[in-house]
This record gives sequence, C-alpha cells and structure tokens, in this order.
Amino acid sequence: MANSIWTIEEFTCPGCGMNYTATKEDHTEQHSGSFKCSICNGVVHTWSGHHHFFGWTAVKTRPPVFGRRWAGVEW
Repeated sequence: MANSIWTIEEFTCPGCGMNYTATKEDHTEQHSGSFKCSICNGVVHTWSGHHHFFGWTAVKTRPPVFGRRWAGVEW
C-alpha cells in the first residue's frame, strides 16, 4: 500500500543533458526499475527500495545553440 505523499524530483541525463521530472511514491514493499533517456537512450536513473518513480516527463528547456541569439525565437 502506498503513502499518500508523493514528491516530484528532477533528473538530468548524464549522456546528453536532457532534463526530466518524475513523481516518487513511497511503498511498503520493494520496487526496482530504471528510466532511459528518450533522446540518447542513456540511463537517467535506477532505483531499488521502498519507492517507485512514475510519470517521467521531459522538461522543456532551450538547447544550447552556439553563435546565435535567442531574440525572436518562439517556443
């Protein structure tokens, strides 16, 4: 049975730097898993214990573009 308290945590892919958020839920039983980056397929986070992560979402950030300015760029 899960607790009613959830936290949202942030993660960064070590391979490409893409940022993600996920909801962490505590459990009384053991869970394990991992999440891979949707850009480079690198492992962003692995877990094992009395918690589980779900709802992985990419955080929209402006990618680095060298030699250009962001003025006038629409998102």
